[in-house]
Amino acid sequence: MMRVFSILVLLTLTSGFVIADEAESAEAIQKFNERAEKTNEGVADAHVSLARWCLKVGLNAGAHDQLARALKLVPEHKKAMKELGYRQKKVDGVEQWVRDEKRAPPETDAEGIEPKTREEFTEARDKLHREAAEEYVKLGEYAQKLELPARARAAFELAVKYDPLNEEALAGAGWVKDELDEWISPREAAEREQTAKALSSTPLSETMEELPDWTSRAFPGGTVGGQKFGKLEVITTVSAGDFGKYAWATAQLCSEILGGNIQDLRVVVANGRKEHEGYCTTRHPGIPGLKDDYWVLGDKEVEVVTDAEDDNIGFERIVYSVAIFEIRRRCGDTTHPWFEVGFASNLTRRLLGRVTTAEFSGEAEGPSESGRWKRTLRQLVYDESAPKLERLIVDRDPDEHEVIFAHFFIRYLCIERAAAVPAFCAAMKSSDDDEEAFKSAFEQDAEELNALFVDWFERN
Repeated sequence: MMRVFSILVLLTLTSGFVIADEAESAEAIQKFNERAEKTNEGVADAHVSLARWCLKVGLNAGAHDQLARALKLVPEHKKAMKELGYRQKKVDGVEQWVRDEKRAPPETDAEGIEPKTREEFTEARDKLHREAAEEYVKLGEYAQKLELPARARAAFELAVKYDPLNEEALAGAGWVKDELDEWISPREAAEREQTAKALSSTPLSETMEELPDWTSRAFPGGTVGGQKFGKLEVITTVSAGDFGKYAWATAQLCSEILGGNIQDLRVVVANGRKEHEGYCTTRHPGIPGLKDDYWVLGDKEVEVVTDAEDDNIGFERIVYSVAIFEIRRRCGDTTHPWFEVGFASNLTRRLLGRVTTAEFSGEAEGPSESGRWKRTLRQLVYDESAPKLERLIVDRDPDEHEVIFAHFFIRYLCIERAAAVPAFCAAMKSSDDDEEAFKSAFEQDAEELNALFVDWFERN
């Protein structure tokens, strides 16, 4: 009975707990459980076989990985436990697995392993993954015949974990093709729908009848106008329409993802450096270096400077700075730079699709994703040299690799763990301790979340 339970838990981890529908027959569920157990046993055996080969050629780290995968499929899998140096022994009359350190295999690779050997391992592992995916696709199709849709979906999702290129698995798990004919997950499809809705839901604009008295001093050379979009105000010497659209969409997404409601906010758009300097001098006199920034965050007010050579950078800076402002409202002021950078750069990706902006340089110009970011992190993960989340969350000045890591980690949280993100923000604000906030909201520490993220990134 315990074996059946563990299989069901495994199959449901990817999509939430399966709740049996009243229409599902006990006989159908029993048939599925029996088939699932056989499938898990077969795939686990394949992992153990590959692990044995790894141990023979000195790829000890690969062996441990394969044995761990076998044990995830079948807890206390006998062959895997024996390869790890365990043997069964009665302790106080109870049969238990006891580790024999003399029989336990080393965890690090032997010296002098040829590149050809590693290539052989990669080929064998990839072949195993493809074959395992095919087995779970068959399991999913069997569940469909039994009219067990939740179990079918879980089996297909497990197949996707093994082979993200298996189109039968992708379709069965609910993935769809986008306008570029690329597969996207159900969660990513929902994210895109949410983004499109935010962009199209800007309230009708109203002309501000009265502007703040400082505007004439801050912008003496231009005709200043103001528009209200619900609780959002936009003040600028140029058209406020699109600026209001992106500012509103940013505030809307922040409220939906991070929790809370849209509150009063004024966005001031400076048309070029001269107006920006005038604003800084008028609103924040005497603050050294402020004019060199690309935006200024004040009390219920955000100011950004546009770029004469690229109007879109003005939109990006609005999205990025409003996101930072909204994060600090909810998560505390300047105490979580990794979260601010990662979340704000993701909103520039979602709302503007920016992939050609200047590389992140540590300046507050709003880094956004590029193809190079994906390639860089993929290589870092492959080399096992990617930044660690537990280090990143205490770093007050993240470098570029950490920024890239934070960007994709935030995407993982917002797509795969969205329900817990508002609680995470609230926990960060109340405790000002990221590690405690992780445990409070996700019931996992940074090290555990790091492992889950890397697994997700490799699959996607």
